[in-house]
Amino acid sequence: MGAKNEIAFDGSIRVTSQEELNKLKSVFSNFNYVFSINSLDGRIQYINSVLPTLLGDTQDSFIGQTAHEIIRRYVHSDDLELTIQAVNTVINGHRIHGFENRYRLPDGSYQRFSWMLIPLIQENVFYAIAYRIIESSAMKEEEDLERPDIKIHNVFHNISDYFYVLDNEWKFVYVNTSSAQLFLEVLKQETLGKFYWDIFPETDDLYFLKFSEAKLAQKHIYFEAFSSLTDGWVRVNVYPSPEGLSIYFRDISEQKKFEKSLEDEQKRLYAILNGLPGLVYLRTHEGKVVFANHTFKESHGEPDNRKCYEILFSKEEPCSHCQFNLASNISNQWQCVIKDTIYEVYQHPFDDLDGTPLFLMQLLDITKRKLAEEEIAHLDRLNLVGELAASIAHEVRNPMTTVRGFLQILKSKNSIPENTEYYDLMISELDRANSILTEFLSVAKTSKQLFTQVKLNNLVDSLYPLVMADATNQDKQVLLDTEDVPELSVNEREMRQLVLNLTRNGLEAMSPKGILTIRTYQDADSIVLAVQDQGTGISHEILERIGTPFQTTKEGGTGLGLSTCFAIAERHNAKIEVTSSASGTRFLVRFKGPL
Repeated sequence: MGAKNEIAFDGSIRVTSQEELNKLKSVFSNFNYVFSINSLDGRIQYINSVLPTLLGDTQDSFIGQTAHEIIRRYVHSDDLELTIQAVNTVINGHRIHGFENRYRLPDGSYQRFSWMLIPLIQENVFYAIAYRIIESSAMKEEEDLERPDIKIHNVFHNISDYFYVLDNEWKFVYVNTSSAQLFLEVLKQETLGKFYWDIFPETDDLYFLKFSEAKLAQKHIYFEAFSSLTDGWVRVNVYPSPEGLSIYFRDISEQKKFEKSLEDEQKRLYAILNGLPGLVYLRTHEGKVVFANHTFKESHGEPDNRKCYEILFSKEEPCSHCQFNLASNISNQWQCVIKDTIYEVYQHPFDDLDGTPLFLMQLLDITKRKLAEEEIAHLDRLNLVGELAASIAHEVRNPMTTVRGFLQILKSKNSIPENTEYYDLMISELDRANSILTEFLSVAKTSKQLFTQVKLNNLVDSLYPLVMADATNQDKQVLLDTEDVPELSVNEREMRQLVLNLTRNGLEAMSPKGILTIRTYQDADSIVLAVQDQGTGISHEILERIGTPFQTTKEGGTGLGLSTCFAIAERHNAKIEVTSSASGTRFLVRFKGPL
């Protein structure tokens, strides 16, 4: 049988790691087999205690000596030449199996050994392994064949799986029908009564070492490997006994194909899940996370088989939604908040490829969507209020105009001087009310205005005397700082209104001696109008609602000035940014610069 990437009968694997080498030393140090590791120049690098003890010597006395020195010292003279020839053969890279010789013991008697010499050219060493021959192999074979534990053909003879038995000399003493047919078809020869290395002359030496471990340790060995005999995967069980090894193997190629197919499908499934948006993970009924996508790991780290409620919410018990649906086979949906982020949660029960019941959980970040929905609802309410207010304003202006006209007629007909003052006051208040209504209606104005090319600096310079006059009357100062900026396509009347509203708000926010700064400059792809005051600042609550109609901090104010500014900026595809602190407030109007 052949091996690919695992230990098997023809074995293509070599022991190269120190861990495997130490394991071999550990196995042979505790059993009655001779085991030594020799360099290809014949020097002994390691030997267990079996041979030195039998020869009345120590392990240390063997280390560093050549195999030829040990052979000449202890091997029977009749076996000397053949033994040296065997060592030379293995040094040249050829395996030796079943070579026998005799060693002289301290009492003058001789002990016969059966040797296996295994060259490992890549490692520049060869292994020497031997066991003592206690009795006649012919007598032992005849005796073993009569033992009850060898007579197993009644059980295994006609099974479709493969089974054979090796005795302690690695000779085939039993082969069931399936194994015999397989060996005959592939190897073109009978196996019963032959040595293992005669049937598999190219067998992997480490296969012998592994099976020697099973024999010496008297423990069952199990493994899966690719077999060149069956041209597929086999599951091998090796059962040791004092009389030899019983080897049972079964073709599992179809099972391996099925397992590979399941593995590939699972990889594809996990690749798809890994590419899904949001936090995606698979959990068991108990909440244990068995898979998490890349986004989940970036946010919450490796799941490490922890429970989802521990990872996401630092809880010790399941969440109410999951707790309710642990035994449910119905998809479900709800929302939750994790670290100030709002998620839409989708839960889908399904069975994994191996039949394990799991829940597919997908958490999509809907925080922006929620904020947008709230903003849309807020704007809808404002739009409704604005439409109602605009309708009312239009209706109110008509009777106001009529009243004002009649007051002017009465004033012209009434010659009493003191009444003239009252008429002027009433007409003035009506004009003020009409001015407020006009200002309010300009907020909702959407009709196309006339846009012309205007240089922002020229517009600000023309308004500077008006702003300066207001500042002087309030005992305040105005600082004008303008840079050369390109022309803008704007509605000049609305731009004048925007500048005056921002500067008057800034002046009204300051105490006497305060300085209002007006700047124009170009920043990246924007042209900026900046108005900064030295007032006491705007509170966070008001700052969040700034620009909303009727929102004002001034006593007697209408709350329409800034609303008008924001409306004008929007119509000009500009953006107003507001920053405020205890030392003052700054308004930045960013116009997109010319292409």
